[in-house]
Amino acid sequence: MALLSLLYGLSAAAGTHLETVTVDHGLRPEAAGEAAFVARRASALGLSHETLRWRGWDGQGNLQNAAREARYRLMADWAERRGLPCVALGHTADDQAETVLMRLARRSGVDGLSAMVPRSNRHGITWLRPLLFARREALRGHLRRAAVEWVDDPSNDDPRFARIQTRQSLAALAPLGIDVEALAEVARNMATAREALKSQTDRTAGDILRMEAGAQVMQAEGFFAAPEEIRRRLMIHALGQVNGGTYPRAAAPWRP
Repeated sequence: MALLSLLYGLSAAAGTHLETVTVDHGLRPEAAGEAAFVARRASALGLSHETLRWRGWDGQGNLQNAAREARYRLMADWAERRGLPCVALGHTADDQAETVLMRLARRSGVDGLSAMVPRSNRHGITWLRPLLFARREALRGHLRRAAVEWVDDPSNDDPRFARIQTRQSLAALAPLGIDVEALAEVARNMATAREALKSQTDRTAGDILRMEAGAQVMQAEGFFAAPEEIRRRLMIHALGQVNGGTYPRAAAPWRP
């Protein structure tokens, strides 16, 4: 709701076309009413709104991950159908800090600790996160001042989910200086490092890699002369080229 409020003011000033969308995952009976609540707010602002429904959960695997992937796909299809080149998401600095902490627990490297980025491309759509450096409570304050109502999702307090456990643990870590601001800064630092590594990998790939008869041919001497992290990224790059761009995830650092 804060994202809608802020983007409405910005788009009105800039003359930008704005539409709204809500995904109802069908996991709670209240979700349909909450989507209708957003639709009413959008209508009051003179904006079109559409509710997308997901009914794909089969009870297997990671529920939050499945719902997230479905949400992106549904919104990407909606944006393509509506002729919209980009979609803005409401992730906050608090979400970013939680993501970094969760990825620390998974022993992630530079890319994982970069967490979410302000701008990315996925499913042919540009995704924007204009609130990534804003605190959740600051956005609630904006809504209070603007007299805009919002609904709190009870799933955000359900300790069965790893993200909620992480969110609750942040309060205990704060006295050690491991708070939202610190973790968000870690993400920014890692994003800078990731870009440097990507640049070096791209340069090295241009020097030692070539496509030949559908295969990636790598010049061995140049490959083994590169630092280990660049070698790992070169292998990921080469595998991605061969399998059509799917990012191959590795559970441990690659070793020659």
